[in-house]
Amino acid sequence: MTNKKGNINQLFPAVLALVLVGVLLGAGLMILSSFQTAALNSSGGATTASTAAGNVITSMGTLASTWLPIIVVVVAAGIVLSILLGAFGGKQK
Repeated sequence: MTNKKGNINQLFPAVLALVLVGVLLGAGLMILSSFQTAALNSSGGATTASTAAGNVITSMGTLASTWLPIIVVVVAAGIVLSILLGAFGGKQK
């Protein structure tokens, strides 16, 4: 008899990884925003550092808003399929 609980145990690492990615993206964007503001205030205008920080903020924002939801849906679908195939898959003797 196989252990059906093995499939449910796959949820924790996947959810933990998604939460960790979300928190790190948010914290990274906050730090970069502070750096960009400090670079703008210290020089009184746009510098190479503030422009580069702005470009990174834009790129990371696009990544977070475009790809992260797709990744979440794919991981969730994989977990659901894994649970269903484990529960209703072929019976082995």
